[in-house]
Amino acid sequence: MIRIVFVDDDSGVLNAMRRSFHSMRSEWSVEFVAGGIDALAALERQPADVIVSDMRMPGMDGWQLLGEVRNRYPSTVRLLLSGHADPASIMRSVNTAHQYLAKPCDSATLKAAITQTQAIRSLLSSARLAALVGRIGMLPSAPVTFQKLLQCLQLPTSSIADVAHIIDGDVAMTANIMKLVHSAFFGSRQPISTTERAVAYLGLDTVGALVLGHNALGGGAADESRGFSHQRLWQHSLQTATAARAIALHEGLPTAKADEAFLAGVLHDVGKVVFAAVPAVRETPALSPEEAHLDAQRHHAEVGAYLLGLWGFPTPIVEAVAFHHQPSRGAGGGIGLAGIVHVADWLAHRMKAGGGPFDLVLEPGFLESRGLAGQLPQWIYALDALHSNSTTSEKFQR
Repeated sequence: MIRIVFVDDDSGVLNAMRRSFHSMRSEWSVEFVAGGIDALAALERQPADVIVSDMRMPGMDGWQLLGEVRNRYPSTVRLLLSGHADPASIMRSVNTAHQYLAKPCDSATLKAAITQTQAIRSLLSSARLAALVGRIGMLPSAPVTFQKLLQCLQLPTSSIADVAHIIDGDVAMTANIMKLVHSAFFGSRQPISTTERAVAYLGLDTVGALVLGHNALGGGAADESRGFSHQRLWQHSLQTATAARAIALHEGLPTAKADEAFLAGVLHDVGKVVFAAVPAVRETPALSPEEAHLDAQRHHAEVGAYLLGLWGFPTPIVEAVAFHHQPSRGAGGGIGLAGIVHVADWLAHRMKAGGGPFDLVLEPGFLESRGLAGQLPQWIYALDALHSNSTTSEKFQR
């Protein structure tokens, strides 16, 4: 049974939620408390699967409470519920809450959010991985990306395209920006699948506040001492994203789906950033660099997908990240988004190898089972042609 702790200093809200959750009593065990101190006491008595907290409460605000929950109970899913969305609240909340639900929030929306967070838990193969992901507030970006973006934002002539171009060069920052644009702070009515559209929707001031706030809140940089490299990850992710878009367009998918494929390609290895960001959350004694590398290789798909799912990313993106090594597990027929990213990942490794040997293999029988085996040479030709184009080549090298 799922245990949920609901926190709000308004007794009327608590009573309304108590009535709303009554129909779920056979599946959920819900405890209602009136403040942060009481919530921590409730969790000490019995940890919860999910905590839902109001933003503004006397004594301890919701973002402070969720910060404590993150530190003490990292496996607990953290949802924030509030009608307040001032810049300071935004920055505090995106670093402690998995999702922000805007008031007034109807019971159906809240139930759907809770149910979804529990459904994606099945992606994980161990409780240790849930704790690892739970310690993440925002993903750390490379310091050089911060510097480039800050310099760009300070120039009066900078455009949305300039800012989006820099963000595209960092997997973690892309994930952070897309997390924000999909949150209820800004909740777009239409799915946003490109960084440029996200920056345009948020505005340069908000993007600047996100970058500066994250840096001030100790976002730091991922640990590169265990073989992780922001630069290598970015290059591979961008090549995968470009290949994914090329496959989608070659298959006649609409532009919106091609944009979705590009975003999934950018984010397919985001789980590796999680492992680099929280190197201490592993078995004791600490893993050697070689063991840590294997750990990230083995579990990065499920970890990345779980994080994006907690952040409220669209289900197709979450599934594509989760199954980019085993696309046959994805939903639906045809190649599917997971299949596109799977093949694009393989093509990116092929390009890097320059015709030489490389380790990644396509899932045996996948393309054949979808009647697409004959398409692979065409995708290779299309991407080689695209790669030989001088403009695309410059994108791969920048």
